[in-house]
Amino acid sequence: MGWFDRNEVVRVRRIVVALVLVQVAAVWPAARPGNAAQAAPAATATSVQADFNNDGAADLAVGVPTERVGSIDRAGAVNVLYGSADGLTGAGSQQFTQDTPGVVGGAEPGDDFGDAVAAGDFDNDGFADLAVGVGAEDVGAVGDAGAVNVLYGSAGGLRADAGSQLFSQVAGAVEGGDFFGVALVAGDFDNDGFADLAAGAPLEDVATAADAGAVSVLYGSAGGLTTTGGRLFTQVGGTVEAWDFFGVALAAGDFDNDGFADLAAGAPLEDVGTATDAGAVSEIPGSPSGLTNSGGRLFTQVAGTVENGDRFGAALASGDFDNDGFADLAAGAPIEDVATAGDAGAVSEIPGSASGLTTSGAQIHTERSFTGPQESDHFGFALASGDFNGDGFADLAVGIPLENIEPPPITIGDVGAVNVFSGTATGLFATFEDQHNQPSNPERGDRFGTAVAAGDFNNDGAADLAAGAPLEDVGTMVNAGAVSVLYGPVIGLSSETFTQDTAGVAGRAEPEDRFGAALAVGDPAP
Repeated sequence: MGWFDRNEVVRVRRIVVALVLVQVAAVWPAARPGNAAQAAPAATATSVQADFNNDGAADLAVGVPTERVGSIDRAGAVNVLYGSADGLTGAGSQQFTQDTPGVVGGAEPGDDFGDAVAAGDFDNDGFADLAVGVGAEDVGAVGDAGAVNVLYGSAGGLRADAGSQLFSQVAGAVEGGDFFGVALVAGDFDNDGFADLAAGAPLEDVATAADAGAVSVLYGSAGGLTTTGGRLFTQVGGTVEAWDFFGVALAAGDFDNDGFADLAAGAPLEDVGTATDAGAVSEIPGSPSGLTNSGGRLFTQVAGTVENGDRFGAALASGDFDNDGFADLAAGAPIEDVATAGDAGAVSEIPGSASGLTTSGAQIHTERSFTGPQESDHFGFALASGDFNGDGFADLAVGIPLENIEPPPITIGDVGAVNVFSGTATGLFATFEDQHNQPSNPERGDRFGTAVAAGDFNNDGAADLAAGAPLEDVGTMVNAGAVSVLYGPVIGLSSETFTQDTAGVAGRAEPEDRFGAALAVGDPAP
C-alpha cells in the first residue's frame, strides 16, 4: 500500500494530519492522511502567532477530528488552550463543534471537523482567527465535498457567536469526494494587511484527471474572509495528472522577500519521469492581486535521488533558517529510503532567494539520533518552524511518528519522536542530541510527532514546541490522544502534557478521539 492508499480515498484527511501510512489498516485504521503539517510561521519579528485573545502569549488549537458529539460518531471537535506567563493552561479552555451555538453547520457522522486547523488575522483587528477544516463535510447532497469553518478572535478568545462562517470550495464546482479543507494555511498573499487562507482539495478532479487536486484561496477583508476574488489553482510548472493529490500539504512564506507571501503546495503522488509517486512541490507567487500562476515553478526532490514512492511534498513548512531575509522551505519525503532503511524518511531544505525558491544550496536531512534512520520511521511526516532558542534563526521540528524507543533489551514500537534542527547562517544543522520523545508515559503505538506546531506560549521570546500523540491511551480510553508541550529556549528542559482529562480542558477523553491529530499554526508575515 502507498502512503495515501488509493483504496482509502474516502478516508482522506489535514495533510493531511492523521495517519494513513504504508500499512493503512495496521497503522491507523479508517483515518485519512495527515498536515500535518500544516505550514509553520517564519521566524520573523512580525510573524502573527495563534494569539486568539491578543494577550501576547500564543494559544494552541487542537484538532480532535474523530470526537463523538453526543451520539454522532466522528463528527469532530477543536479544543483551544490559552497561553499565559506560565505557558499553556487548561484554565479558560474552550471546545467547539459544529453543534456549538453560533458555529455554522451541524455535527454529522463522519465530518471530521478539526482535521486541519490554521490561524491568521483575517479581519486585521489584532486578534488571530481560526480556520477549521471539515474535510468530509457533505455540501447539500454532495458527499465528502469538504468545507471550512472560521471562528473569529476577541479579547475573550475565540467566539462562535460573532461572524462565524462556513465556506465550501470557491471558484470551482463543489463535487463529491473533493475533501476541500483537509489542508489549510494562512498568509498575506496580496500584502494588504489582511491574512488570506489557502485550502487544499487534494482529491479534486481536474478535467479528466481524477484526484489531481486543487487549492482554493479566500482573501481577508475588514469583514473577515470573503469569496470575493477567490481563485482556484491547480498544479503549476508541471503537467496536471490523475492521482497527484496536489494541495494535500501547504506552506506560506515570502520566498523572494518582495513583501508578498507565496504559497508552496505539495503533490506527493506526482510521478517524476518513470519514478512513480516520487512527489513534487509547486511554488505559487504572491502579488498585489494575490496568488498568481505567473512565475510559478515545480520542484522535485533536491539534494537527493528521485525515487519511486518517496512522497516528497507530503509535509511542508516555511522559515528563514539562515536568517537572510528570504523564507526557506522544508519539504518532507516520509517514505524516502535512507541507505538500506526502507521508508526511513527525509526532509529537503530549499532556500529562498531574490527569484524565489532555488535549488542552489539545497540540502537533504535525515534523522539525527543515536539510533539514526531506521526502517519505516517516516521522518518528515510533520514539520513546523519556530525560533526555539531565540537566536534569530528559524529552527525546524520534524515529526517521526513511527520511531521506536529502544531502551535495551526492550523495543517499544511506533512511540514516535521529534527531531529539532537548528537554523544557522548556512542553513539547518542538527546534533545527535536533538531527538525528543514523549515526555509523559510513552507507549507502543502513540504516534508522538504526528502533528507539530510552534508558538511562544509563555511569551518569553523563544518559540515552544507542541507535538501531538493522537493514538495515546488515556487511562482505559484507547487512542484518546494527547499533546505534549516542550518549552524553549532549551527544548525539552521543561514540558507538560495535555489530554481531554487534564484539569480545565473542555470535554473528556474517550476512545478513538485522537486529540492532537492536528495543531494550529500562525500565518507567516511577508
